[in-house]
Amino acid sequence: MSKFFLGFWFGIFGILSLAFSANDLWAASGGDGITGEVFWQIISFVLLLFLLTYFLKNPVRTFLKKRREGIKNSLEQSAKKEEESQKEFENWDDKFNLLRQEVADLHQKISQEGEAERKRIIARAEEEGDRIRQQAQVVAEQEVKKARAALRKEMVDLSVELAEKLLKEATQPQDQGRLVREYIGGMKEFR
Repeated sequence: MSKFFLGFWFGIFGILSLAFSANDLWAASGGDGITGEVFWQIISFVLLLFLLTYFLKNPVRTFLKKRREGIKNSLEQSAKKEEESQKEFENWDDKFNLLRQEVADLHQKISQEGEAERKRIIARAEEEGDRIRQQAQVVAEQEVKKARAALRKEMVDLSVELAEKLLKEATQPQDQGRLVREYIGGMKEFR
């Protein structure tokens, strides 16, 4: 027998021995001790306790043992599930941190690419501006050359006109004959 049931039976027998030995207790209630009816009630109660203990001891023990094992299994499964959920949480936490780092890296990369693209655009704009300035300078120089050439031509034309006018006024008919002969002589030398 287990310690519990052994203590239980000692307790029952102790109560019964006190009940039978305490005549003063029964006398205080106005009776002369334990009556036959009370005696048989106590005997029936003790017998009922004994029978219940005898027949229910193993089923209750089995039930409690199964219940203890079930609770133990439930606690073990809960501990396993808690451990698995902790691992899963750590896994997701790692993934989240990795994703956060990737987003930060991507943001930094985009910022760097944007800055590089801005610098390329500025460099291209400066190159294009330099090229346009150079073209404008070349065009301006060409226009200046054209204007100078036109001015020279006009100056030559005016000079020729003025020289012709002066020659007409200053030359005599004999000078004209001499000039024609010199010109024809100069042409023969070139041939």
